[in-house]
Amino acid sequence: MRLVLPCLLATSSLAVLAPRRAAADACSPARVMVILDKSSSMQTGTIGGQTKWSIAVDGLDDVLAAYDARAEFGLMTFPRPNQCSPGGLDVSPALANRAPIIDALASPPPSAGNWTPMAQTLEVASTEPTLVSAPGPRHAILITDGWQWCSPYDPATRFDGVDAVADLNAVGVTTWVVGFGAEVDTAALNQMAVMAGTARPGCDPTNTDPADPDQCYFQVDNAAELVDALTEIAGSATTETCDGIDNDCDGEVDEDLVRDCATACGSGTETCTDGTWGGCDAPVPTTEVCDGIDNDCDGTTDPGCDCTPGATVPCGDTTDTGPCQPGTQTCDASGHWGTCEGAVGPGDEVCDGVDNDCDGDVDEYDGTGTGDDVHAGGGLCEPGEACVGGACQPVDPGDPPDEDNPDTDDGGAHAGCGCASTGGGGGGNLLPFALVALGLVRKRRR
Repeated sequence: MRLVLPCLLATSSLAVLAPRRAAADACSPARVMVILDKSSSMQTGTIGGQTKWSIAVDGLDDVLAAYDARAEFGLMTFPRPNQCSPGGLDVSPALANRAPIIDALASPPPSAGNWTPMAQTLEVASTEPTLVSAPGPRHAILITDGWQWCSPYDPATRFDGVDAVADLNAVGVTTWVVGFGAEVDTAALNQMAVMAGTARPGCDPTNTDPADPDQCYFQVDNAAELVDALTEIAGSATTETCDGIDNDCDGEVDEDLVRDCATACGSGTETCTDGTWGGCDAPVPTTEVCDGIDNDCDGTTDPGCDCTPGATVPCGDTTDTGPCQPGTQTCDASGHWGTCEGAVGPGDEVCDGVDNDCDGDVDEYDGTGTGDDVHAGGGLCEPGEACVGGACQPVDPGDPPDEDNPDTDDGGAHAGCGCASTGGGGGGNLLPFALVALGLVRKRRR
C-alpha cells in the first residue's frame, strides 16, 4: 500500500519527491458515514471472549488510522439515545477524525433495552445534511449484528432496510453492508447489498444462513475479518477517480489511474491524465493489405491476395544441370505473382562440349546417327564427321582391301572362289568383280 500523507501537509511534504503529472492545490475527499449498531447484543455477545462492541471499536480504530487522512469519516449510532429510537449523528464527517470518533465510542451499549432500528437509522442518514451535502463521493457503512427489530417485533418490517437503501441511492450515497457475527438476518442484508449496488462478485442473493458461502454483503465473524472488510470498503470509498480532483488527499491528481480497454484487434490499457482517459493503446483495425497480417481484424488474412508483396519464388525449369537454371517470380504490390524472369531451360544438344539439353551428358548421341557414327556422337555432325572434344572432326575411312591378295582384307573370304578366268593374265569374266567393287564403294560411303 502506498504511503499517504494528510491533505494539509501534502503540498510541502511532496515537494521533495520526484514530480508527478499534476499537483493539487486542494483535495476533495470522499465523505464516509459509519453507521454502527449499538444494540445491547453488541455488548452481551462475545467472540473469542471479547465483546462484539470492543472488537468493532478496535477495528474502526485500525482502519481510521490508515484512512482518516484520505476521507472525511463521520459517525452515527443506533438506537439513539436508547431503546428503539432512530439513530442520529455522533460525529460530523471531517478529515483526520479518528480521535473524535473513537472518543464517541468510549461508552458501550447497555446490556439490555437497546434494540435494532436499522432501517429507521438508514432513513435518517439519507437526509443527514453532513452526509448528503458533500460535493464529492458519499458513502455509508452499516455495521450490524442483528435483525431489523423493535419491541414488539413486527415481521412486516423485516425488509424495510432495502427501501431505506433505495432512498440513500436516490441522494447519491453508496451503502456498504457489514454483518457482524452469527445472529444477523442474512436474507435482509443480502437484499440490501444488492439494492445498494455493492453486492460482492459472484454472490448468492438467495442465501438465508450466515454460514452460507458467497454472501452479497460482508459477513465477518472475528476481529481480523472485520478489519479486512472495513479496509476493503475504505479503499474503495477513497480511491482516486479520473475527475481532475485529488480524491484521496495525497497531493496528486488522478495518479496511477490505468484501466483495461480493447479493440477488435486486441486488448490494451488507457491512462487518466487531468480528468480525462487517454486513448486506448490496443492495436486498431487498419485497411487490409497483402502482408500476411489480418490488418482489419475481421478474422480473414489477406483476402484476394495470392502472395505477400516483395516475396519471391523459383520458377521455370528448376534444374541447375548444364546451362539450365531456374528463374525468379516476384509478388507485385497488388499481391499477385509477376512473370517468370531469368529462367534458362533445356535446348537441343549440339557438338560444343556443353550439356545443352541438361540431361547430365555432354555431346551425347541423339538418336539420329547410324553406323559408325553411333560411337562418335552421331547426328551432331555432318556425315563423315564425329563429335570429338566438343568439335566435329572428319572420320578416317580406313585403307581399301588389297586387290592382289583379297584374303588379307577379309580373312580369306574369297579363297577357292573357283571363278572362271578368261585370258589376258587371268582377267576372265569381269562382271562379278565389278559388282563386288561397287559394293565396297557403297559401303565406304555410308
